[in-house]
Amino acid sequence: MKIGTKLRLLRAEKGWTKSSAARSAKIPISSYRNYEKESLNRKLPGKSALALANAFGVSLEYLLDDARDYPPRPRDRRFQVAQETEASDDGEKTAVRRQISVSKSGVGGNGINIVGHVAAGETDIVFDDAGLPAGGSIDEPLERLPDVKDENAYGLVISGNSMLPGYPQGTRVIVCPSEKVRSGDLVICRLNSTGKVYIKEIAFSSDRVILKSHNMTAYEPVAVAKEDIVFCHKVVWTKRP
Repeated sequence: MKIGTKLRLLRAEKGWTKSSAARSAKIPISSYRNYEKESLNRKLPGKSALALANAFGVSLEYLLDDARDYPPRPRDRRFQVAQETEASDDGEKTAVRRQISVSKSGVGGNGINIVGHVAAGETDIVFDDAGLPAGGSIDEPLERLPDVKDENAYGLVISGNSMLPGYPQGTRVIVCPSEKVRSGDLVICRLNSTGKVYIKEIAFSSDRVILKSHNMTAYEPVAVAKEDIVFCHKVVWTKRP
């Protein structure tokens, strides 16, 4: 996807006019209008690219890479791009790009974003058409464990009481969409019939899927057809409060 198209979509996402986008990036409005034109994509100056990446809260690599489409993946959001200078061998000042995570934890770009909360059918997370979180981190990213190789891994915070007593409210989890799901796994899933997102223990039968809460006194198991599952992502790590 070309830069101009990304800028238009990112601007629409924020509800900005072209003028407000230009003000946020601290660039002339005339320049910004030109940057949204497809014919000028390759002429985007480096300094303006840095400013726009900061303004829209995306990585510079996402903005400049035509192979990356909208919406940005979690790893491409919530980054600020800073510019510093250092003396080159010939004494001239050379602009050096470096990417700095918004996170205060020092985890950096390799951390796993905590994208929101999930309870019994309730969530504040927006998932894209591929079933992946579309937003950035709501808190300090989690440190990526050595065995978590999934580049689309994301973190969640459990809300409510549906997974008591094992997983109380405030439990943080890491979810890996690429991991194979088996009976007995803790999963994040969305049902087509309700449109809701759940955190449940899953069990498979020949033609049905059983979604179970740990708090069986308050929540009965839900049996659905396999075709009703929009996505089902495995929880691979938990940390209780």
